[in-house]
Amino acid sequence: MILVWDRLPAHRSAARQLLVDAASWLQVEWLPPYAPDLDPVEDVWNQSKYGALANVIPDDIHDLHSALDQVLDTFRHEPNRMHSFFDAAHLSL
Repeated sequence: MILVWDRLPAHRSAARQLLVDAASWLQVEWLPPYAPDLDPVEDVWNQSKYGALANVIPDDIHDLHSALDQVLDTFRHEPNRMHSFFDAAHLSL
């Protein structure tokens, strides 16, 4: 399995830990240091922030979590949209 990750320190740490734990099935492909156009997750967040969550004013962190979970659940059930995030980044699934 190939994972494509950005260079966020937490992601680098997680990848190193997986490789140390003998995850021989894992191959990490790193994105350039700053390349949001190559990261499909950026499109997910952009559509979430500027779309369904644009006018959400949560009362607390639990409301924010619930709203975000609803948006991401919608994306999970729209395979064409999920594929479009990868297509926009010129990545294959």
